[in-house]
Formats: sequence, C-alpha cells, structure tokens
Amino acid sequence: MATTSDSWPKLFTWVDYLLFAVTLLVSSLVGIYHAWRGASDSTSEYLMGGRKMPIFPVAMSLAASSISATTLLGAPTEVYLNGTMYVWLTVSAVLSIAAATHVYLPIFYRLKIVSANQYLEIRFNLVVRRLASVLFVVKQLLYLSIVAIGPSWALRQVTGIHTLASVGILFAVCTFYTAIGGIKAVVWTDTIQFVMMYGSIIILIIKGVYDVGGWGPVWERNYNTSRIELLNIDIDPTTPHTVWSLVIGGFFYWMSWYAVDQTTVQRFLVMKTLRKAKISMWSNLVAVCGIILLCGVVGLVMYSKYFDCDPLTAKVIDKADQIVPFFVMDVLGDFPGLPGLFVAGIFSGALSTLSSVLNAVALIVLEDFIRPVFPNMRERTATRVVKGVSFVFGVLSFSMVFLVAQIKTILDATLSFDGAMAGSILGVFTLGIFVPWANPIGAAVGMLTAFGFMMWLGLSAQIAKSSGVVHNSQTKSFSIENCPAYNESFGSLPISPNWGNSSIPDEQQAVFILLRISYLWYTVIGMLIALVLGALVSLLTNALNTVSRSIDMPAEQLRDRTVIRKLSTADENRVTGSLL
Repeated sequence: MATTSDSWPKLFTWVDYLLFAVTLLVSSLVGIYHAWRGASDSTSEYLMGGRKMPIFPVAMSLAASSISATTLLGAPTEVYLNGTMYVWLTVSAVLSIAAATHVYLPIFYRLKIVSANQYLEIRFNLVVRRLASVLFVVKQLLYLSIVAIGPSWALRQVTGIHTLASVGILFAVCTFYTAIGGIKAVVWTDTIQFVMMYGSIIILIIKGVYDVGGWGPVWERNYNTSRIELLNIDIDPTTPHTVWSLVIGGFFYWMSWYAVDQTTVQRFLVMKTLRKAKISMWSNLVAVCGIILLCGVVGLVMYSKYFDCDPLTAKVIDKADQIVPFFVMDVLGDFPGLPGLFVAGIFSGALSTLSSVLNAVALIVLEDFIRPVFPNMRERTATRVVKGVSFVFGVLSFSMVFLVAQIKTILDATLSFDGAMAGSILGVFTLGIFVPWANPIGAAVGMLTAFGFMMWLGLSAQIAKSSGVVHNSQTKSFSIENCPAYNESFGSLPISPNWGNSSIPDEQQAVFILLRISYLWYTVIGMLIALVLGALVSLLTNALNTVSRSIDMPAEQLRDRTVIRKLSTADENRVTGSLL
C-alpha cells in the first residue's frame, strides 16, 4: 500500500458514523427543546437566559468555549513535537482567572450591562464602543472559519468525509440550534459536548498506554529525548515556548479571553449573583486545566508509540496536524465505535466554540449597532432580528472557509490577526479601568495603532514563514530507525532525513527580530501599545484642552470649571477605581 496520507485505511464503520450523527442530533434536539420552552420570548431570555442560569452548565460552557477542536488536535501535537513546556499554560490560566474574576468582570456585573463594549461607551464615548465592536465582529468572522476548517482538514484523512462537507454540517447544525434556542441551548449543548471531549481523550489515553506497555515506557521514552521539560528559562523572545512566554504571554492571551471577550462576559452576566458568577469562572478553570493536561498526556503517549518511527519524518503523513487523527485510527481503529467517539469529541469542541461565538456576535450586533438606531424596538422583533443575525453570520463564516481552504497559509495569518485584535481590545479596556486621565481620543488612537502595528507584524511574520526564512527551531529530535515495522500495515516507507534539527540557520538569525518573536508575545505587545500610547495621547490632549480653555477665560468662570471637573472625576471613579 502507498504510504501517503491520501491512502490511509478508511476505518470508519457504520457504528462510528452513527455515534457522530447522534452527537449532532442531540445538539439539535437541545435547541428545539429550549425554543419550545420559550427561550425566544424576549431578548433577555434569548441572549442572557433571564440572568438565572445554573453554575455547573455555565462553567462547562465557559470551558468548552475556551477549548476548541483546534486545541484538542493541536495541543497533543505541540507536546509530541516540542515537549511538555506547553503545560505551563495552566499556570497562566490560573493567574488570568484570578485577575479577570476579581478586577475586570465585577465592573461589568455591577454596571448591569449586556454587552461588554457598553463599558467603553460609559467610560469613553460611542465611537470607541463602535470601533471595539467592529474589531470583535471581524475577528470572530475569521476565527470561526479556523475553528471549522482546521479539524476538518485533519479528520478528512481518517474519516473520508470531505472537508467542505464536514464544515457545512458543522455550520448547519450549530447555526440551527443557536438561532432557535439562544443562550440556554448554547450553554447546555456546550455541557454535553464538553463531557464528550473528556470521554474521548480519556479513552484514547487508556488504549494508547496499554499498547505501549504501561506508563513506564511512556515516561522513559519521553525523558530520554528531553521531552519532559518544565524549566526552559531562556530569555530569548524568539524561543516559542519558555517559562516566560507561556506564563507572561499566556497570561495576557487568557486575559483577552476571560476578562474582556464578549463570549466570556456574556456567560459571566447570565448568573443571578456575582458570587455565583465567580464560582462558575473558577469551576471552569478546573475543567480547562484538566483538558490541557490530558492533551499533554496524549502527546507523550503518541511519542512513546512512535519514538523509533516518526510518521511525519517517514512521510506516512503529510502535515503535523495529522498526527493525532493518525494515532487515533492506529490505536482505536480495530474497535468499531471508538474512532467515532473520538471524532464526535473533536467535532463537539468545534460546535461549542461556533455556537458560543455566534450567540455573542448576535448580542453585540443587536446592542451596539441596532438598538442605538431603533431604541423602541419591540422585544419580539428584536429576538427575530438576533436570530437573523446568527443565521447570516453563520453563512458569512462558512463562506470564509472557501478562502481558507484555497489559501493554506491563511490559517497562520488569521491566528496572528486574532492575536493582534485581542491585544488591542484588551489594551483599551485596561486603559479605561486603570488610567483615570484616559480620554476618548487616547483610547481610539491607542486601540487603532495597536491593531495596525500588530496586523503589520503578523502579516510580515507569515510572509517570512511561508518563504522558509523563519521556522520553529525548538522542535525535538525524531527517529525513523525502525520504520520498516510499518510495512505490515502501510507498505514500504520512503526514509527521509531527520527534520528535527534544533540549530538556527544563519539566514533566520539575520531576519528582523520582531518577525521571529514567539506568537505568545503578540497579545502582550498589542496591549502595551494600546495602553501606553493611549495614556500618553490622553495626557497630551488633556493638557492642550486645558490650555486652550483657560485662555481668555474669566477667573470666576475658571474656578467654576475646576469645581465641575472635580465632580466629573468623582463620578468617573464610580466606573473605574471604586469598582476595583
């Protein structure tokens, strides 16, 4: 048999397809149930669940939204290629949850707002709010195409399901139950789907460990190749994964999600009390850290199985993101139903992210663009509009998939774009909360400048990567010493040189350092630009306004203005410092 990925054995049976279909059917039925129970009676019920959702499903929904199908496929691959430094992301997650739960989110809760960007209008003005909303919508439009197409590319190799067909199924099912069931359908389907994720990963680990002979060989083979690595303290910012990039960079990456992203803020606000909202956030942390650690274990188990015959080096597979599906079919393929269970878990990750984003975008469009124009819109009409927005945004996101499918390098480019947006939005919220003198001009200039610079950086870095000048120099070594053992299943393998060379070529050293910087620093850079530039511009414009207003102003009027300014500052502190 040929050894290319196109000729992998298609081991899906009718049992596997049945499990996959049942997963999609259950999600649809949950949406129908909540539509029947009256989730569409009002926008408050449809978008916010009447602000009385239970703790457990909200926590699971938060976790499911945080862990997409891309993570379920990408995290094990990262550990397989580069070792266990990746698990430091759990530390940054803990720190970010603490900061978000006790600093940022209580402000939104006490203001009783619906859209996170409403805070920007209260703190600055409507223009700043609209700018942030536009950036959020565009970011999610591209992000959804990544969430859908990424797993579909890899899963096509082991299921035979055409990429566009699987993406179409995802968007159709997700848009259906999100549009008719609202936030309640999203939260409860997320809970079911998260359980599916956990179950599929645990089954894969148990069978994989059994196949390699227990935990002893798993530890020994990874330890002997330096994959058990937890203390890389290299201060070089171009090293992809170090303690500093994963803890500091990871902290701000998680913050952009947990502190100011509408998808998270919306779930925080559906809780009846602030205390319950905080409990749901901390419960979500336990679930998220558990998934990250389990994905890391999958990566270690994969390497212990292929330690002497790496399928990527041996060209059994074409791309690194096919390693996990290859491992699944290799380990579970002889047991009808188990591959289907894992695929159901992967698609559950995609469904949970898609549904959460669709619902959040619908809320942002309604509250930030439609209600200000039609303030007296009836509740029933508003609910229908929101459903229409969910449907239209789902169709638009699906159309973006065709672009992603045609231009393969757009995947990394869009991820950089997402990071750029996250940093600029986190920066403007942080500016409003922590910088008392910040004004609308400073906020807008800081946010737009951060976005523009990070877009340039992200696109330039992608061009350098696509040209082969910049690449990951942290990849561990691999062996193809015993690859002939695969002949029984896959035929003879063309042996290629080891690609796990950790040296950095001279041409890469000569590239501008910002183009080689780790992607984990992108959010930090974007946030700092928005924060620092916004603060400086605000100082300058405030000083200029003070000078211009004081010229030719009578002394008595100047004293009156000073009193008014003090009162305004005190009122402003109600929105900023007094809530910290």
